Amino acid sequence: MNIWTSTPPMLRQISVRAAMEILLHEGPTSRADLAKKTGLSKQTMSEVIRTLEESGWVRVKGVVSGKVGRSAVSYEVAPDAGCVIGIDLGATTIRAAIVDIAGGISEEIEAPVEGHTGKKLLDHVNNLIEQSLTKAKIPRSKVLLAAVATPGVVDPETGMLSLAPNMSDVASMDMRRTLQDVLGCDVIIENDVNAAVIGESWKGNGIGLDCVAFISLGTGIGLGTLVNGKLMRGAKGAAGEISYLPFGSDPYAAESLERGALECAIGARGIVNRYGSGDGGLTARDVLEKAEGGEAGALATIKETARLAALLVVSVDAMLDPQKIILGGNVGRHPLMERLIQQALPACTKRTISVEASTLGSRATLMGAVAIALNQLHNALFSPQDLPTEMRLPTATA
Repeated sequence: MNIWTSTPPMLRQISVRAAMEILLHEGPTSRADLAKKTGLSKQTMSEVIRTLEESGWVRVKGVVSGKVGRSAVSYEVAPDAGCVIGIDLGATTIRAAIVDIAGGISEEIEAPVEGHTGKKLLDHVNNLIEQSLTKAKIPRSKVLLAAVATPGVVDPETGMLSLAPNMSDVASMDMRRTLQDVLGCDVIIENDVNAAVIGESWKGNGIGLDCVAFISLGTGIGLGTLVNGKLMRGAKGAAGEISYLPFGSDPYAAESLERGALECAIGARGIVNRYGSGDGGLTARDVLEKAEGGEAGALATIKETARLAALLVVSVDAMLDPQKIILGGNVGRHPLMERLIQQALPACTKRTISVEASTLGSRATLMGAVAIALNQLHNALFSPQDLPTEMRLPTATA
């Protein structure tokens, strides 16, 4: 995937990248201003714009009339040249967004999993995407790349999902290959919490921070971390699987070996079990609402959850020293949980730790998936493959 039919000199590739960086981040710009901002000659910039225009990635926006001299033609990234798809594939909910190459959202949806499992779940995702493309009047041929964020870790060799007890029905499948067949385009798969920290860094509570951690507390628990602006993955892609930290419950218990001791204690199921109402339909969100209402048993349950979560926050801070720790997930971003965690911290640490709830809320993982897809596409199309740094993401409205 690249704009070149043959490989031009490296300097020409760098010139194209420099022009696209300006157009993606600053919007419509004239050739003269592009030359001035990039330091390239006007002749070189004219050739670059011609290449991009002929390839369909750039188009004329309009004429800019200045106070002195002739009017100048401004150029912009052609949003209809192609699009990417970001997908947040959760255990109960699917969120997806169709985004043009300039970062503008054409369509965004949220739908329940509706009991679909295995291959039928992926077909269900494809049907939702098809409906969205039809609604946005975008042909399938314009979809250039998709990024799918899902719980667990995808083995880079087998493409299979592991460490995802809440998604066990697709664990035996080669998810990447199956999704590529279903969606009809290249697919990137990323852990959902890793995607969430990227989403917060792009559009949320982590903008401008080089070192930030995202703790997700919900159906499951997980950690995504950016260190010096780079996603921390670990040797096998399993960095951040904090559900397996050996505290909160008996780490030697059979369920702890399967789900992780800490998740057994502060995951949604653990919260409901601790509350112990006997109501099979009760959720962690219900317990939070009861605690907000002042019910003693629910409040005690949530306070104990927050106490354990505070120990997790201290652990993350001690290991990674992030500038900020962002709380996400249906449980973690709840105002009561955020407040109780902050109140519990002084009892277990003397350090001042910046802890705040996600500003993107349930969209954090989806925005991260979009960011991953856009970044991959822009670098594949417009950046020299031998250049060590990646292009920055556009700052389009979330």
